[in-house]
Amino acid sequence: IHEYTVQERLGKMDGDLIDVTVATDADAAGELLITTTEIPNAVAVNGGTAILQSAMFMSNKVLTDSIDIIITSDSTTQGTIGDTVASSSVANTVMDGTCGFFSMTNLFDAGAVAISSKNNIGMVCKAADDSTSLYVWAIAQGATDWDVDTGVLRLGFIKD
Repeated sequence: IHEYTVQERLGKMDGDLIDVTVATDADAAGELLITTTEIPNAVAVNGGTAILQSAMFMSNKVLTDSIDIIITSDSTTQGTIGDTVASSSVANTVMDGTCGFFSMTNLFDAGAVAISSKNNIGMVCKAADDSTSLYVWAIAQGATDWDVDTGVLRLGFIKD
């Protein structure tokens, strides 16, 4: 891509919305809300990069507590849903795959669901050398009991 002009380079970028269905459950702040879940085809080629530009989370539970979302290139599970993240025994080498994290603090009650959106994230993400997938996990940041449920995380990527 380096041999192209800026205009040509911008024309080669591809936007993609990827929906990931996730299982959720947590009872307190600091617990694993979403365990490591694959984001398939998050980058265009093995070992490629993408910019995570936006995220939308919708839960079937009408809860408004904040959550922290972590994006990584490592598929290793962070533990069991509901485990306290601080007591996790995940190796530092697993954490080396972390691309970044962001907080979703604006969940609101939309009737039958809770919904939140985060825009202009601008997180540069790189997949593992042999993969086009990234992975997501999340931490609850409130005292509300999420119970066992599912949700959808819609991620907007700009791929190179």
